[in-house]
Amino acid sequence: MTETPETSPEMTDLPTGPGVTFTFIYYFSGAALITTLLAVKTLGVGFGAGITGQLALLVGSVAGLLGTFYNRTKILEIPVSKPKVFARQLEETLSEMGYTLTETVDTVSVYQRSRFRRLFSGDIFVQNQDKGVVLVSRAVNIRTLEKRLG
Repeated sequence: MTETPETSPEMTDLPTGPGVTFTFIYYFSGAALITTLLAVKTLGVGFGAGITGQLALLVGSVAGLLGTFYNRTKILEIPVSKPKVFARQLEETLSEMGYTLTETVDTVSVYQRSRFRRLFSGDIFVQNQDKGVVLVSRAVNIRTLEKRLG
């Protein structure tokens, strides 16, 4: 008989972010709206003109894809054999990237950049588990951490 492991009570849920679909729609709609308004003002055509909608669709699609690629929430699980050595390496890497530890809630540590830079980079959440570490952040941050730690 196989038992399903239960989550230990000291483990805190990590943020999962808005998801790929919402991220795409967010960037698509924002870019499409701005493109439509700029096209109406600069080209002198109305909202109902075909070129306005086509241009908004093209720019919105590109912005949606780029926004999703760089800013969706990504989870990285790293198996760790020497927790103290890895913790020191992770701390140094995050410091080089401009992040500092701002708070720790249960088993989750939150790293943030300075006030202004935080608006454009997001937070990095680190959860220490029994056999590894789980990192949650924007995709661009996770890719950077994969390169530096891996």
